[in-house]
Amino acid sequence: MDPEVYRKKIESDILKIIEEKLKNGQMDAVRAKEIARMLLDRLHPPLTLEQIYTIVPTLDDNFNELISVTLPVMQEHDEKVRMIVTSHAEELIKSGRLDESLQILKGATK
Repeated sequence: MDPEVYRKKIESDILKIIEEKLKNGQMDAVRAKEIARMLLDRLHPPLTLEQIYTIVPTLDDNFNELISVTLPVMQEHDEKVRMIVTSHAEELIKSGRLDESLQILKGATK
């Protein structure tokens, strides 16, 4: 996935949340401005996918309204990492390097 396209999608999803909550009276303009400022400060281009995966989990630290955006991104990243670790561990097992495979799997669970 192109990092810029992904960044823009996350940004768009957050802006939709702000817009919806403003319309429903669940957020005031001050809060919306705080979120927008944080978004501009943290998700500024250019970013790599790894940078995005590092930044996104912090977006809801002070703004719990953003959990519906951050959680799927974090889950997607975790799944990608799990698949890579599993594949690597399988290759090590096939080549008879069981101890190395075990160490990788233990490290991944931490």
